[in-house]
Amino acid sequence: MPPRKNPTIRQKRLGAELRRLREGAGLSIDTAAQVLECGKAKISRIETGLNGIRAAELKALLHAYDVDDDALAQALADMAREGRRRNWWNRYGDVLSSGFADLIELESKALSLHSWETILIPGLLQTPDYMRVLFQRGRLEMPEHELEEHVRGRMHRQQILGHHADQPPELWVVLYEAVLNAKFGGAEVMRDQLTHLAHMAQQEHVTVQVLPYTTESHRGVNGPFGIVGLPDPETDVVRTETAVSTLYVEDDVQVAAYKLMFDQLRAAALSPGPSLNLIRSLAQRL
Repeated sequence: MPPRKNPTIRQKRLGAELRRLREGAGLSIDTAAQVLECGKAKISRIETGLNGIRAAELKALLHAYDVDDDALAQALADMAREGRRRNWWNRYGDVLSSGFADLIELESKALSLHSWETILIPGLLQTPDYMRVLFQRGRLEMPEHELEEHVRGRMHRQQILGHHADQPPELWVVLYEAVLNAKFGGAEVMRDQLTHLAHMAQQEHVTVQVLPYTTESHRGVNGPFGIVGLPDPETDVVRTETAVSTLYVEDDVQVAAYKLMFDQLRAAALSPGPSLNLIRSLAQRL
């Protein structure tokens, strides 16, 4: 398999797990290479997620590592199979960063998505015009065709919340009130955005709460974050962002701390009904 330019978080996890199992068995990269009759470089690429691994190769390594846990072996096989599959976001590889592609892949498997936002409407709830303003301001002199590719990619991403989605994830968003009062793109863009937000907040699987300006203190002062709830809670992931990259937190203790923080934020926020009324009121004023 050719090396991947940007391995996804799932591919990195598979590689990291194979490395953990190899080291746990007390075997060197040389020995693993002998098992697969390949060079050491290929084993290194597999363990960093840069190379995929075929079913027969995975089976041979797990046998060499004395892995007799059928559930673990099946989970690793599923991860390897996912790594070989081409998904819809692959077509946007020229404009999506590896970190953002990771997020889309995680969202496609999520049972729940929890988000604390202090500046922007979350991407899954944005209108196309709101997106265009953000992409234009975020990357100067972006070519028009590239901007529209970003918009199409994000609109495609939003389909996981659509009526035709088989099992849409539960989306729970807590917004600081400043997000609603921003004037990105002017009054018309923000009015349409708030109207769309109010519409989505009425969907059965979407909950939106607003944390008012009047809140004296809260746990979200360190900035926005998102929690991706996966079928196995032990694999839940926290997403944070910087100006140039998307970062993921996978440590169990840290993930638990973020979950507690989110629970405290939604406890401090307006309940969904008053939040919806506030969103509608702000939209009508624009």
